[in-house]
Amino acid sequence: MMTDPDVQTPSSGDQALPLVDGREAQWYQSGYFWQVMGVLALGGMFLFFGVMAFWHTIESSREDERTVRRLLVDVTHRAADIQQWYETAIQTLNLSILHPAVEEFQTRPDETIRYFTELAGEVQRFSQLRIILPSGMEAIRVDARGNEVIVAPDDALQDKSDRYYFEAARSLRLGQVYVSRLDLNVENGEIEMPLRPTTRLVAPISGVDQSIVGYLIVNLDMRVPLIPYGTASDGVTQTELINHDGYWLAGASDDRNWGFMLGHNASVAQASPELWQRIKSVDRQAGFEFDGLIYEVETLPVERMMSSFSSGSVHSETARFHLVGSAPAYQAWAGDKTAEGIFVGLVTIMIWGLSGGIGYLLLRRRQTAQLQALLTKDLLVQGRMASLGRIVAGVSHEMRTPLGNALTVSTTMADDLQDLQQGLIKAGDFDEDRMEAVNSLLEGNRILQKNIIRTKELLKHFNQTATDQTVHVLRNFDLTKVVTNLVGTLRKQFEKTGIELTMALPQSAHLNSYSDAIDQVLLSLIMNAHQHAFVGRETGKISIRLSNRDDENYLLEIADNGIGIAPENHEKIFEPFWSVDGSTGGSGLGLAIILNVVQNTLGGQLKISSVPGSGTVFQMILPKDAPSYEATQESPFSVHGEAQLASVRSAGSV
Repeated sequence: MMTDPDVQTPSSGDQALPLVDGREAQWYQSGYFWQVMGVLALGGMFLFFGVMAFWHTIESSREDERTVRRLLVDVTHRAADIQQWYETAIQTLNLSILHPAVEEFQTRPDETIRYFTELAGEVQRFSQLRIILPSGMEAIRVDARGNEVIVAPDDALQDKSDRYYFEAARSLRLGQVYVSRLDLNVENGEIEMPLRPTTRLVAPISGVDQSIVGYLIVNLDMRVPLIPYGTASDGVTQTELINHDGYWLAGASDDRNWGFMLGHNASVAQASPELWQRIKSVDRQAGFEFDGLIYEVETLPVERMMSSFSSGSVHSETARFHLVGSAPAYQAWAGDKTAEGIFVGLVTIMIWGLSGGIGYLLLRRRQTAQLQALLTKDLLVQGRMASLGRIVAGVSHEMRTPLGNALTVSTTMADDLQDLQQGLIKAGDFDEDRMEAVNSLLEGNRILQKNIIRTKELLKHFNQTATDQTVHVLRNFDLTKVVTNLVGTLRKQFEKTGIELTMALPQSAHLNSYSDAIDQVLLSLIMNAHQHAFVGRETGKISIRLSNRDDENYLLEIADNGIGIAPENHEKIFEPFWSVDGSTGGSGLGLAIILNVVQNTLGGQLKISSVPGSGTVFQMILPKDAPSYEATQESPFSVHGEAQLASVRSAGSV
């Protein structure tokens, strides 16, 4: 609410007037702070993630190299285990062929059974030892079931003539060894349960006439060398044994192993043809990365492997084995997502926090530099004002007497000329030339007096500039009433010239300050707007707005919607004797005096915001408790103190 019915709230047109905030922005309101913080933070984040990417690259190389070494060791050990398993078995087979108990199995079967029983007990990798006649019928069979050795009775002997390994054995010559494929043991047409991976070793038995009288067949139990295959204890590394057709023999899940015998037909070739092509293309040993996994493959050509430790030639049903080790390649951010997320979050917070701290320090440094520049500028202004004060004092002192004398002489001359003119009229002397000369002298004297009076007013204005603060009285008053009274005085006068004067004031605004100084400043700013803001326009609006800026200051704004002031002139308008142009009159001292009064008498600040073509806002920050001044305190315009000012004042009024 307003205290006076004449006080108006701003109209909708006032909202379009240019406004300024009038207060120092908080650090978080500074665009410079956010710009610096953003650049530093983004740079920091870029550097952080760059370092993380570089570290992950190095770590990936190191971890992948470690994985390759581990896989290579695993695959090499597995290959050595299989080779040793076969080597021992074939050497034992070759020795057994030459043993008399085997050669004389037809005449000394009990010795043969005793030898097989002892051999099965000593070489536990043999699950079955038997001799098959050339017709395919078993002659002797000894089965080993762990520590138990069982001799098959005659009625339990089977005809094996239809088995693939017997068909292959019939093509052997003396001294040759046949190695069957690695598959599951079959008894009586059924796959033995639990599954028993088995390879059959076959060698022909020589008779007295070097003819083949039978075949020694040993079932090599492959369960022991295949146990280590599969996923290692670390839960990461996996080793698999694959035959030459791409079927898993060991290391895969139960529903994938032995696909060619169990009927599900699962194979590497079927599951991933591309992976199988890369595996079978390895001739001896090689590594590669496929689908996020590191593979190390060693290929074992069976015949070549066995020929290295067999005195005779070896024929194998299986062309080669593929021992495949695999492990996941190093994956960045593949670890504990929660821990990594917390780490990245903490680093991000630290980067933004550090960037904010640096931005704050740089902002304060920038503000300090700006403040120093403003202080330097204020010192220069005060220096100019002091120089102006010395000029004013000197000019006022030197010109008072000549102006007084000139005014006296011109007044006397005017009186004498008027007396002369009256005398001529009374005497009837109407000489035209003489009367024209008298009129010309009177007109010239009138112009002279007018300019002397104008000079007198200018010197009076100068004296205001050189006046110290002690001429103002510090008192408590209501600023709302001061503004209301002033506007009420000027409103009708302004309406005659097409200028609307409006107010937006609080109900009351009490402060302890210099009411006469505020009245002087406010009047000067209103008159300045009236005189300069609406050049070339028939109408305009001047608004006075008063608000509570904070607990210690009021904000008083004088805004117009006039022609505005160019940005490059915002600082120049406060310089003494400066004017945009001389067409509107004035000495160029008005705003310099206003700035001096606001800063040095009222203890406030004066700012300007202007948009050419839209208007101007002068903004005063007025302390609610103005500074008090001692009687001896001088104005910034003072020359040498009170004594000289007194001497100037004592010269009298022009």
